[in-house]
Amino acid sequence: MGKVVDPKNARSEDYRVVLKEIEAEGKCPFCPKNFRWHRKPFLRRSGKWLITEAAWPYKNAKFHFLIIGGRHTERVQRLTAEDFRDVLFLLRWAIKRFGIAGGALSLRFGDAAYTGATVRHLHFHLLV
Repeated sequence: MGKVVDPKNARSEDYRVVLKEIEAEGKCPFCPKNFRWHRKPFLRRSGKWLITEAAWPYKNAKFHFLIIGGRHTERVQRLTAEDFRDVLFLLRWAIKRFGIAGGALSLRFGDAAYTGATVRHLHFHLLV
């Protein structure tokens, strides 16, 4: 599978420690069979995607959610229209459920040296 996490991009020391453990095991932390490192429950599913609170939220974020695909892919070119429908469903659900008046939806892809990502498995951040 190759390198799936990048501890040097961690924003806290406790997160870096967890990422180094994941790196040593050579597992993808966002693949369903390896999801034991995430400390928050799944809030909702749509198709192969789920939404959860970020275990290590960004500083000063009122809300920080992750929308994570259930199949491992690191290439944005492999996302389908069905993937985007599921992501949009979860985004709309979160907006309604948490009364979000405005925020940002982001997706990092490609080399973590350019993106600052810690996990290569494609996932969206919903930030408020």
